[in-house]
Amino acid sequence: MNKKAIGKGLIVIIILVVIIVAVLGGYYYSLLNSQQSQPKKTVVVYASISEMTSADPSTEFSNSIMWLAFTYERLIYYDPIQNKLIPELAVSWERSQDNLTWTFHLRHGVTFHDGSPLNADAVIFSLNRTITLGQGAAFLWASVKSIEKVDDYTVRLHLNYPAPIDLIASAAYASYIFSPKVVQYAKASNATDPKISDWFNAGNDAGSGPYKLIKWDPKNEVIFEKYSAWWGWNATDYPLKSSSAPDIFTIKIVADAVTQENMLLAGQIQIAQQVPLEDLNNLKNNPNIQVVTKPSFQQLILLLNTKKAPLDNVLVREAIAHAIPYDDIVTVARYGYARVASGPVPYGMWGHSDQFRYSYNLTLAKSLLVQAGYPNGINRKLLLTYTTGDIYEKRSAELIQSALAQIGIQVDVRPLSWDEQWALAKSGWENPNNAQDILMFYWWPTYNSPFDFLYNMFDSQSKDFNLGYFTNETFDNLLSTAVTLEGSDREKATTLYLQAQQIIYEQVAGIPLWDMTYVIAASSSLSNLDMAINPAYPTVIFPQALSLKS
Repeated sequence: MNKKAIGKGLIVIIILVVIIVAVLGGYYYSLLNSQQSQPKKTVVVYASISEMTSADPSTEFSNSIMWLAFTYERLIYYDPIQNKLIPELAVSWERSQDNLTWTFHLRHGVTFHDGSPLNADAVIFSLNRTITLGQGAAFLWASVKSIEKVDDYTVRLHLNYPAPIDLIASAAYASYIFSPKVVQYAKASNATDPKISDWFNAGNDAGSGPYKLIKWDPKNEVIFEKYSAWWGWNATDYPLKSSSAPDIFTIKIVADAVTQENMLLAGQIQIAQQVPLEDLNNLKNNPNIQVVTKPSFQQLILLLNTKKAPLDNVLVREAIAHAIPYDDIVTVARYGYARVASGPVPYGMWGHSDQFRYSYNLTLAKSLLVQAGYPNGINRKLLLTYTTGDIYEKRSAELIQSALAQIGIQVDVRPLSWDEQWALAKSGWENPNNAQDILMFYWWPTYNSPFDFLYNMFDSQSKDFNLGYFTNETFDNLLSTAVTLEGSDREKATTLYLQAQQIIYEQVAGIPLWDMTYVIAASSSLSNLDMAINPAYPTVIFPQALSLKS
């Protein structure tokens, strides 16, 4: 090859290199511009003290309310502060004069996260599955005799007795509507096939709400992404939304209030479920932090093991009730952000009475122990369990431990994860001697009714949360009659609920400690936090209502 040919070859190679560099440079320049032009996704992280539980919208009856309420939707949304029912998946509803028939007219243009449409078939499928499974809060629908499809967007419920179906349809549990295609996705044989629960609990969702579940790690974090096709973003009749709601909403499990506070201050989370209340003044004075308080129907209560000695003796239970310094607990454990409870139905809810508060009286408590046959105190330690990381429960438990020691009752205060605490307590239905003596936990409303509080914690048929194993036929009969009157004669129902509470008070089946005031600390970069908190859906922060300040 001569020099001339080599020169021409080099020129060709150089030209090709220049062309390749230009093309690649243009590609990467275009890619870089494309990446820079795409807005960064906005993220809000909410720290939860407790891990999530199950993910099945028909049966879940615990901590997963924190996300079910915005991944799934109800027929109706309830605002208890204004006592207002707001159309959600149903745009309107009416009932017959005898209160035995309810008709719901469904919203058009709603799609589930899988793209399938909301219609009467989906509503009937969802409610029938929940009712037939009979788990969790399915008891809410006990009045329903049958559900009728009137047309594609009209559903009619026929009842056995009058019930407040509008409130039930807005409940925090067992009211969710989801895609019937879950049968297909789970490769199930029918709506109640356990494969569907397995499919949900593998981290799948079939809701229609403003956020989709995209990561399910219930002991560490659960992540949600905004559903752009949600009907509510453009709806004029639905107030719970924001034009700048976060793209990603994360619930992170942080089982310690101090750690939550430190993460909030460091900007690692935007919302803390719990912070030490003694730090509130400092947080309120921090321009980067906001503190929101709101009324609530959430109550901290002790359930006493009525089937295990010595607590099977009502005099011992009564002694414990009069040895607890309720005012001190509210002051120390909640720094005043609560009020001493009176009965298991909280302040502000219909059916509440101020007549069921136990007095703090150590002299009376000691006298009752003597009458019970324990003049020198109890000869073994009582086991009291509470949820690990909950600073308010911890402080309340320690104060109770100190108070009961003064009357000769020693208490072993033991923190457990909620799953461990609940499992131990539920084992007491088989053998109460193997369970705890005292269970400390929160009850919050499933729907706005005394029945919800009284049935779940004290009725002999309730095996999920009657964790003091209390049985009383008169009490059960009062409840079963009262609930049939809620939808037609609330005054009579109230009278019966008060009689039922009198039994709980006299038998000391449970000792209500305090009714909570919600306290949420959050980054000041968030707007509309007050709107995003609703006492009817406890522990939920509705992300679609949040607005991120620029």
